[in-house]
Amino acid sequence: MNYPQEIDYHIELSSLKHFANKLIENKVVPIDAQYIFSVLKQAVINSEVAPFLRKPITQEKEGYYEKYLRLEEENSSNNVVPDFFGYEGDFYDLDKNLNFSRAYVNDEQFQVLFGLKLIELYSLKANIKEFLDFQLCDNYYGNKEEYGYFLHRLTSKDSISYLLPSINDKILQWIKVNNINLALIDKEDVVEIDSVENTSNLIEDHWEAKKSKTIDGKMSIDEIKHFFSFLFKEQFEKSINNQFKPILTKDEVDMIFSNGLVIPAKPLEKKVKLCIPPRFPKKVIDHAIYKFFEINSYSYRDKKDYILFFANYIQDYESALNSKTSLDSLAKNITGERSPKDNINWDLYYKLY
Repeated sequence: MNYPQEIDYHIELSSLKHFANKLIENKVVPIDAQYIFSVLKQAVINSEVAPFLRKPITQEKEGYYEKYLRLEEENSSNNVVPDFFGYEGDFYDLDKNLNFSRAYVNDEQFQVLFGLKLIELYSLKANIKEFLDFQLCDNYYGNKEEYGYFLHRLTSKDSISYLLPSINDKILQWIKVNNINLALIDKEDVVEIDSVENTSNLIEDHWEAKKSKTIDGKMSIDEIKHFFSFLFKEQFEKSINNQFKPILTKDEVDMIFSNGLVIPAKPLEKKVKLCIPPRFPKKVIDHAIYKFFEINSYSYRDKKDYILFFANYIQDYESALNSKTSLDSLAKNITGERSPKDNINWDLYYKLY
């Protein structure tokens, strides 16, 4: 059999589920079934796939639905990834064809899916280089720098792909052939912070000239606050306490813009953290930052200034403070592209007074 001609280089649900169960059964590598199951479940939920069976509207028992309730209970005691799962009363299929996109899962989940796919391809003697090339375009849109960071993390000891050194060798070879600056990645990963002074030097040097800079723009501070009021006005997914939660509070948004649109001389010691529910991608916030830059900027050449501003206040963007390379990488991925999950009526916030 000529495997390379038959291999699908997409990160696809049903094949990953079957392969994970094969690894669990054969005990080739120590795979945690429940952990893989949880990642696959969340990836399916985030992908907004319709359930194959919905919870009955009435209180009357429905035989077919009751059957899946019983099967779900039985599956909970088995050390395998099952064919389906229940979520909020509905049932979803884990044995269907579904290509996972990086846009619908967080970095940790995507790393698990990607690593599992690598092990699957290696077991089939597939061409790992072709898969790495394919994923550069399929999920990273040709951004070698960000892809290089991701691949480098796959070689760390907390990655399942680390269990197979031969896969790591192929990853490192791909990074080398594609001229990705691994030395810079290594330096940033292993740097030790010995003191507060050392921390300051580490995160500030590359944006020294931007400290205390006011970002000139077309919008007043009230208009800017109105634009970003979606962060507390839009109510997204129910929390554990059955309450709808905003991404940030009004007080947090007011704090961010309390000094106007000025890049601080020193990062906020305790940055705010975006409260992003499972079904809500961070890409929506990226889109908002880009649109704000697009509406407010005079030159359209100062996008990195906007990113530095938010990096000083919001934990989810603070990587831009680590190095020029990190800032450049983040800037390349904050674009005007809108997520399919973005249901916000932006006309309410774009409109200038």
